[in-house]
Amino acid sequence: MITVAEINIAPVKSMALVPLQSVNLELGGILDDRHFYLVNGQGRLLTRRQVGKLAQLTASWNAEAERLGIRFPDGAALESSPELDAPAWTIVWGRRVRGRALLGDWADALSEFCGQPVKLMMSDLPCQVFDEFPVSILSRASVERLSSEMGMSDDDCLATDRFRPTLLLDGCQPHQEDGWMNRTLTLGDAVIRVLAPDPRCAIVNQDPITGETDTDAVKSILGYRPNALAAYFGVYGIVEKAGAVRVGDAVTPA
Repeated sequence: MITVAEINIAPVKSMALVPLQSVNLELGGILDDRHFYLVNGQGRLLTRRQVGKLAQLTASWNAEAERLGIRFPDGAALESSPELDAPAWTIVWGRRVRGRALLGDWADALSEFCGQPVKLMMSDLPCQVFDEFPVSILSRASVERLSSEMGMSDDDCLATDRFRPTLLLDGCQPHQEDGWMNRTLTLGDAVIRVLAPDPRCAIVNQDPITGETDTDAVKSILGYRPNALAAYFGVYGIVEKAGAVRVGDAVTPA
């Protein structure tokens, strides 16, 4: 039986994943997922592609209390109810996304950490700052297969959070998710439609805790899954029916 093994979000894009036991999947995705994001001095999205050590930051967001927190690796932390600047257009993977910069100490602290001027933005609408689609899906078996291709033992395989899936699944055959293209998945009270393979970038070459490059997972993916377009690993989907999803829920492909 295929089940939901993990549910992950990142309140601030490119910072450490936050595991959840349950979540409400809305039609646009998960409302609190990547609601905040960093931009550089030109107003363009800044991610771990440019600053790998963003992986060392952990963010928390309590939407009901409107409290944002970011914990730094040295133990320092910022936490407050965001005070927002006027709306401004930013560029996220070629898309125009309107957001508001957080005022106060956020920009100074994050600029110092990143080694360049940055602003922390809150998107005006949730579910806007995804890469291609709002839900990413990956099976643990696929990660184990890649680890085997890289010569790793079962006890020393790649961490699944290296691939930052929204939903990690157990009970699959390796790369079984590839066969779900344009099919629906029923999980909990929600229904997801799988639409596209997930093209992987250099972030999967980074240690998910430190953000330092420690392997060439992209090359290894292409080594046994050759594709002229990208190193595809896992799949993307959209929410067709909103509903609650919990760790342990059965996943039923249509």
